[in-house]
Amino acid sequence: MDVNDVKATIRAGSHAAKNGAKTLAKAASDAADAERLARQTIYDSQDKNAQKALDKLTEVAQEVKRTLRRFEAAVEHADAYIRAIG
Repeated sequence: MDVNDVKATIRAGSHAAKNGAKTLAKAASDAADAERLARQTIYDSQDKNAQKALDKLTEVAQEVKRTLRRFEAAVEHADAYIRAIG
């Protein structure tokens, strides 16, 4: 495998990461809409399971943000490596 093959492979991985980020962002948007509806539906519930569910929704939103940052970092690192190898 020569340098051009390595660059092509890295670019393909970077492209896949960008597509993954777009897909996750769309899913996150849909999930945020569902979360808003859930919070409106059970906003005054004292049920422990309802509160646990709301807590889990918050955890999911935080994990999505972390994962999107990982996608961004992967693309940035791939681009930097391509620049470094010329």
